[in-house]
Amino acid sequence: MNIFYTALLIIYVGGLGWYGGSGNAVEETELDGYIQSMTAHATARGKDPSKAIKYMRSLAATDNGNEFIMVNLIRFRDKAQYPKGSPWADETDPLLADARYGAGIMPLLLKSGSLPIFLSSVSGEFINETTHGEWDIVAMVRYRSVRDMLKMMVDMSSTDLADHKWAAIEATHVFPVEPKISLLSVRLMFGILLVLFAGLVRFLVRLGHSKNN
Repeated sequence: MNIFYTALLIIYVGGLGWYGGSGNAVEETELDGYIQSMTAHATARGKDPSKAIKYMRSLAATDNGNEFIMVNLIRFRDKAQYPKGSPWADETDPLLADARYGAGIMPLLLKSGSLPIFLSSVSGEFINETTHGEWDIVAMVRYRSVRDMLKMMVDMSSTDLADHKWAAIEATHVFPVEPKISLLSVRLMFGILLVLFAGLVRFLVRLGHSKNN
C-alpha cells in the first residue's frame, strides 16, 4: 500500500505542476512572435487578423503571469451567419454553430490546463443600468496564464473554429477576472478525489484480506 500511496502523491504533485497558475508575464518580444504567427495564419487563409491582434495586445497589457478566469457574456444570433464560401454557409442554427466551436475548442483548452468552470443560460431579467443588451449565456473559463490563451488563439487562427464562434454570436462581452474569494478549487477537488480513491482501494484490500482469513 505504501507504493500505492506514493504513486497517488506523485500523480497529485504532477497534476498540480501541469495545472500551474503562476509564472512570468508575457514579454513584448514574445507577444510580437504570437502576432506574427497569427498574421501568417490569417494571411494564408484570406482572413483579417486586425481584431484578433487588438484583443491579444489588450489581454497582454494587463498580464501578471498568474492564472485567471475569462468571463463570457453571449447573445446568440437568430440565424447563424457563416462567411461566404464556408462549408457550413447554408446552415442557420446558431446553437449548432456554437456546439461545433465548443467541440473544437475543448481539446485546445485541456492541453494547456484550462477548462470551463461555469456555464449557465440566463433565466430572466433584473437590474440593467448599462447600455449593454441582454445575454443568453454566461460562461467562465479558467486559464493557466495569458500565455496559454495567446497560444490557443494562434492555434485557432489556422482552423475554422473562429468561423463557428462568430457565426453563432450576435454580441459578446469577454473580460478576465482574478478571483478574490472562491469556493471552487479544482486543486482541492482533485486532492479529495484521490483521497477518496485511496480510501476505497484500502477498504477493498482489507475486505479481501478478511474474506481470505
